[in-house]
Amino acid sequence: MRRFITHALIFALIQAVILALLWRACPDDPDHYMAATIDKHARLRAAPSPRVIFVGGSSVGFSVDSRPFEALGLAPVNMGLNDGLGLSFMLGEVAPELRPGDVVIVAPETHLYWTGSQDDAVWAVLQQRPASVACLSGAGAREVADQGLHFLARKVRCAAHQISTNRELPTIYRRGSFDAYGDFTAHRERPARREQPIVQPWPAPEELDFNRAIAELAAFGQTCAAAGARCFIAWCPTRRAQLTREAAVFAAIEARLRDEVALPMLEVPNDVGFGEESFYDRGPHLRGDAAAARSTRLAARLADALAAK
Repeated sequence: MRRFITHALIFALIQAVILALLWRACPDDPDHYMAATIDKHARLRAAPSPRVIFVGGSSVGFSVDSRPFEALGLAPVNMGLNDGLGLSFMLGEVAPELRPGDVVIVAPETHLYWTGSQDDAVWAVLQQRPASVACLSGAGAREVADQGLHFLARKVRCAAHQISTNRELPTIYRRGSFDAYGDFTAHRERPARREQPIVQPWPAPEELDFNRAIAELAAFGQTCAAAGARCFIAWCPTRRAQLTREAAVFAAIEARLRDEVALPMLEVPNDVGFGEESFYDRGPHLRGDAAAARSTRLAARLADALAAK
C-alpha cells in the first residue's frame, strides 16, 4: 500500500510539473483585458480602509467613475471586469477581503440574476491569476472543471505553436485602459462607437429562476455584516427602450431583492435608463460624462445612507 501511494504521489508530481511547464510555455499577453484582474486584486488588498468596493461585470468597470466617492473618505476599488465571471465568482472575489468599515456596492448585469458564469471568461481570469480559483463556489468549480480538459488541450496546442490562448480584443479593450482605482477610462473622452445594440428579448419573469442569485446576495449581505462592512445594491445601466420592454422582469427582481435580501438600494431601475447617446458601444458601458453624472448621484445617495445609519 505504501509503495502504491508513493508511486501515485510521484505520478501526480510529474503531471503537476508538466502542467506548470505548459502553463509557462504558452505566451500570454500581459496587456490583455482580462489581465486587469491582477491589478484589481492588488488594489483590493492594498487600498487603505475604509474602502468602497464596486462589484459587477464590465458595466461596473466602464460605468463607475470612482472620483466622487473619494470625497466621502472612502478608498475606491472597482472590481468590475466581465459579466461572464458570474455573480457567484464576483462576490467570491470580495468576501474574503472585507474589513470593518468597508462599503460594498453590488451592481451586477441584470441577466446575472438568472444566468451563471461563462467557462471561457472564468478560464481567462484563472489563466491570468491562478489564485482566483479560490473565488469559485462549489457549483462554479464543478462547472469550470467540466471544461478543464478542453482548456488544457488548447494550452498544449498554443504552447506548441507559441501563440497566446487569449482572444484578441480590439483597440482600447486592454489592461492598460484601467486606472489606479480599477475604472476603465480609455473610452471616456472618445466618441461613441456606432454599433447596433444587441436586441434579445428576455423571457417572461415567471419563466426565470432568480433563486440562486437571491440566495447568494442574501448570504453575501450576512458576510458583510459579520465583517463590519455595509452592502448596497445598484443596477446595471440600461437603454431606455430595453428598460421599458423588460419592465416586468426588473419589477420582479426588485420585489425579490426587497423581500428576501433586505440590502438598501442606492438606485431603482428607472434611475439607470439612459439614451443611446450615453453608451460607448453595444454593451452596458456608459461614456465618460454619463458615468460621471451617474456616479455623482450614487455617491450623494451613499453619503445620505451612511449618515442615516
